[in-house]
Amino acid sequence: MDESLIDQLDKSRYRLLLWFTTAWTVWFGAFIVKDWIGRSLVVSLVELTGSVFFLIYGVRYFRLGRRVNSDIRLKEALNNEMHKLYAYKSFLCGFVVSMLSVTILLIGSVFYPMSAVVVCEIILFVGVLSSLIAALIYNRG
Repeated sequence: MDESLIDQLDKSRYRLLLWFTTAWTVWFGAFIVKDWIGRSLVVSLVELTGSVFFLIYGVRYFRLGRRVNSDIRLKEALNNEMHKLYAYKSFLCGFVVSMLSVTILLIGSVFYPMSAVVVCEIILFVGVLSSLIAALIYNRG
């Protein structure tokens, strides 16, 4: 198997994951911000831009995965045990951060009343974002 193709696809996976994480942050961050400051044109444009980038890079990321999985040698080279371990660690990080955010928001709700919808959005946001950031950290090395 050509080492340059494997390195190129590995860098491509990291780059797509980076843009996917950025798009998630912009899109869902604006989605949460609109609950506090209300819907304005600026927030709607940021949310729309983030959602478009989220869809584009999400499709590109999954197309890369399909390309890698279609070739057995690429799949063995790029989806090895370390990659699977990093995926599990990223999921674990997201789960732990989600549980910590539930605890913090539960304690915070004693002092400040919060909408259940906003709390769920915040938990989803930080859980997915922490998984994506952990995946970026693990895939960089």
